[in-house]
Amino acid sequence: MNESGNYKARYGQWAMVIGGSFGLGEALARELARRGMNVAITARGQEKLDAAAQRLRADFGVEVRTVAANLSDPGILQLLLAGMAGTPVDFLIYNAASEHIGEFIAQDLERHLANIHVNCIVPTVLLHHFAREMAGRGRGGIVLCSSLGAAQGMYSLSTYGASKAYENLLAQSLWYELKRKGVDATSFMIGSTYTPNFQRNQKIRQTPFAETRTPEGLPEGTPVPQDPEEAAANLFAQLDREWLPVVYANPRDEENTHRLSAMTLAQRITLTSDATRASFEAAPGAKEGEGLVM
Repeated sequence: MNESGNYKARYGQWAMVIGGSFGLGEALARELARRGMNVAITARGQEKLDAAAQRLRADFGVEVRTVAANLSDPGILQLLLAGMAGTPVDFLIYNAASEHIGEFIAQDLERHLANIHVNCIVPTVLLHHFAREMAGRGRGGIVLCSSLGAAQGMYSLSTYGASKAYENLLAQSLWYELKRKGVDATSFMIGSTYTPNFQRNQKIRQTPFAETRTPEGLPEGTPVPQDPEEAAANLFAQLDREWLPVVYANPRDEENTHRLSAMTLAQRITLTSDATRASFEAAPGAKEGEGLVM
């Protein structure tokens, strides 16, 4: 059991959050800083990184490093290591995804390969390095951010869901393999979260959530996207108690997953895909193959 505020003693000095400059990534970095760890945050844009780093330093008094890097760079591991300048990474959160929306055959092959690269190849490369180092030190923490889209096949998110399922199963395997070496690991299952990228996608599709997380006049029972801060707090509240193979960002999503498990796989795929396809058909601004990089 890990006591909140004792992460430095349990894991070490430095955490790294891949995709940590805003939204959920920044919220996760804040939870680590709240628990006393110094934080390295990575993303493509230096300006957003600098702004997030300033907020973290001001609010928590921890050391913060920024590493501007594009996950599509074939030398991404070397870029991150150079940014750390020999400082070990004791806690790693991989919060990055390439998501391209649209029917499988309507999208260019390059879009599918981009999903696979960012969601499968890059986390494998990074975890193979950092998990080995953590195991050698006999301590460490790893969180792979997966998605509810990995639970079953779904319309318009074929390669994204498949690649996120890879992350989910990879983290579950590491949960078992690494805990014998003193390293904790988990899959973080994330549902609808009101990040800037989520809002941008809603604007493209002209949904009721395009301008606010809590619009007026929503039909009764319509699920409201989760705050990034709430999702991050839910993760660490669980990690403070016990590391499970899978942690859900929203208890509602875990309940729905258990409820849907009573259905056949064909029924689950049809139910979620019908709802997704209907939302596209009702949104004149949505385009087949519209891309979103998170």
